[in-house]
Amino acid sequence: MDKLDYADKRCLVVEDRRPFLNLLKGLLSSLGAKKIDTEMSAETGLKACKKAAYDIIVCDLHLGTNRKNGFEFLEEVRKLHLIKPSAVFIMISGDSARSMVLGSLEKQPDDYLVKPFSQAQLNARITRAKNKRLALSALYSQIEHEKYELSIDTCEHFLEVGTKYTAHCVQILVQLYWKTEQYDKAEAILSKLLKQRSIQWALSAMAKTKLLKQEFQDAIDLAKQAIDASRNDVESYDILSQAYFENNMPEDALKYIKDAIALSPLSIDRQFKVCEIARANGDFNTAMQSSQSIFELSQRSVHRDVNHMCSYVRSILDAAEHADQKKESIRLMQEAELTVKKIKLDESALKIQKGFDFEVFEKLINARILHLNNNITQSKVSLEEAQIKIEQQFVDYPAALAADSLKLMLDLGDFEEALKVKKSLEKQGEKLDPNVALSISSSFDTAAENQKNYIRLNKLGISDYSEGKYQSAYDTFKEAKSISPTNIGVTLNLLQSIVKLLENNEAGNNALQQECREHYRFVKNMPLRDVHKQKFETIQDDIEKVMQ
Repeated sequence: MDKLDYADKRCLVVEDRRPFLNLLKGLLSSLGAKKIDTEMSAETGLKACKKAAYDIIVCDLHLGTNRKNGFEFLEEVRKLHLIKPSAVFIMISGDSARSMVLGSLEKQPDDYLVKPFSQAQLNARITRAKNKRLALSALYSQIEHEKYELSIDTCEHFLEVGTKYTAHCVQILVQLYWKTEQYDKAEAILSKLLKQRSIQWALSAMAKTKLLKQEFQDAIDLAKQAIDASRNDVESYDILSQAYFENNMPEDALKYIKDAIALSPLSIDRQFKVCEIARANGDFNTAMQSSQSIFELSQRSVHRDVNHMCSYVRSILDAAEHADQKKESIRLMQEAELTVKKIKLDESALKIQKGFDFEVFEKLINARILHLNNNITQSKVSLEEAQIKIEQQFVDYPAALAADSLKLMLDLGDFEEALKVKKSLEKQGEKLDPNVALSISSSFDTAAENQKNYIRLNKLGISDYSEGKYQSAYDTFKEAKSISPTNIGVTLNLLQSIVKLLENNEAGNNALQQECREHYRFVKNMPLRDVHKQKFETIQDDIEKVMQ
């Protein structure tokens, strides 16, 4: 191993306990480092990385209760490109628990050291990692800038001329082939390796390659072989779960993704996968637990997003909606209300991005709870109040509020409005949070038949009305309203038809007049958006006239 010259290397030590901070600084100084900065939190460590370009970062995993930890610090400096490709990041921890070690390795620091360790061990790990970073710095830089085809050429060149980091280059090349969808090339490299001898990472990588090629049974068989060889191979559990899921075997998929989470629960991507698979199995309690984990894991990290908070609260209400016992449903609804109140009191949780209004979110959650309690009219009132506020405040429909709005719209039968919101999101082209996308698609799937019938009837009714077939229009609109009892648009259409029928019947029709009064009261007591308000105002005098 080449000796490392620390004299010209700029070092950063991040450790929240001063005695160990000073010890680490002393160890690096003894190794020859001249420029050593120290910080006692990840937050101040990030500020330091914005000011200086570090060659070596040594960071503790645990950096204080309710503070950003080493995992989150590492992810953020990499995502924001605050460290150069040749920089080395060494994670240290006194925690040797399997979940912590596996979680740390998944974040891919250059090395992981469990306390206590000697100066010689620290030096060996830093030197080994730094030499590799320096030798492959061009490759790391190309990958960081997403120049994947060039990265492949560089990787292939290293393998052709020979390098002491051959195994690492092969792993990178396989990942690059995956990224560029050159699955046959990835399979060819892995096949050659596995013919020579069984290598754990290669076996798991071959399983993933088969998964990407949609050869699900081969992926399942290979992933099981990898797990038999190493019970802690988390990625193989992920692959096995996904292969079962895509092969329409959701129960097996849920079993193995739960095994993966038990081994390494700190991955937000893995928790998203749990949500997806759990929902497909109708296991809304597991989905709720993973949504909570996503929210908590993201709070202090670069993954912080208001959608995670919304999805967590929404998942509690999903569990309430599908609870077997009424008592459990009530408990979960109360838990959702309490969670919203707690978040509202948490200043850090309320530091949320543009395109979100907490009061509107509260209204939507309240509307959904009212709907779950079968208080349909009040649920509709609360939904309309929320939509009016959204129209007043936002030019584009806020994605963070869309899933809850759409769920309510489709449950209450506001199918036209739901389609408008969906089209607005598609037009914005914003990549949706996986939980949000899943919630929206499942809501539309559930309502698909009712939505289709309603839209067909409403269009037919409009056509009949325009042709002067008022009785037929009335019958059709009434059938549409039976599908969507609180839909304001179809209620206004129905009122127009009733007005025409009563105008043409000089003797009057007491039953029709009574029906007219009921629909009129419903619309009159409802908060109206501009489109409905304008239509109601144009026909209000005619309605009141025939009611007399």
